[in-house]
Amino acid sequence: MSVEWSKDILLIWEIVRKLRSSGMSPVERRALAEQFGVSEEVVLRYERARTAYNEQIADKRWRQAKLETILRMTEGGKTLEPERYADELEATLERMRDAEPENELTRELRGARDAIRAELGLPPVPPEDYS
Repeated sequence: MSVEWSKDILLIWEIVRKLRSSGMSPVERRALAEQFGVSEEVVLRYERARTAYNEQIADKRWRQAKLETILRMTEGGKTLEPERYADELEATLERMRDAEPENELTRELRGARDAIRAELGLPPVPPEDYS
């Protein structure tokens, strides 16, 4: 089965990939904006929003989720089952995301994504579908 990803998701993945590797230079930002047919401003807005969100929320949540998953999987002296770890970690991250209150960082990240979607002619993502 082949999945067709929307243009906004592909752009966001590329921004996040670049942030996780070495960051994004102005030349790379401009090229990415041209490649996806959006303005440099929306790419920069998403880049900044994602960086702030990662530093303040996502990176801490990731570390906490890994620890909670390992503790839960090994409680009572059980042996960690590596083949189940990824599924358990994803479930933990999902629970944590669902419990996350809306705040300035989450609103700006959603606003930055919606700005990308608007420039691509796509409707905003409903708040309940955003993660």
